[in-house]
Amino acid sequence: MKEKTARELIQEMPKIFRPEKAKGVNAVIQFRLSGEGGGEWYATVKDGKCTVTEGVSDAAQGTVMMTAKDYAALATGKLGGMKAFLTGRVKTSGDFTLLQKMQAWFPR
Repeated sequence: MKEKTARELIQEMPKIFRPEKAKGVNAVIQFRLSGEGGGEWYATVKDGKCTVTEGVSDAAQGTVMMTAKDYAALATGKLGGMKAFLTGRVKTSGDFTLLQKMQAWFPR
């Protein structure tokens, strides 16, 4: 079975979103993925729904920066979030607490 690309995984976020884990959340998270298959997307979580849009949002409260390959590993559970952060494979800016909570919104 072919492994999913970072683009495919990001586009699936609305399908796997757990609204019960994000009650009362109104947030925009920017993803900046470098390397092959990379790009820029932002996820908007509002009113119990998640949408993903390609591009850059001026309203993002947090940004996740990593390679597309590492994002795919993270999103499929092959790379743990804490390990990725501690080894510098993921960099963040903005509201770190919000970014941590995001893990509960999207199951692996």
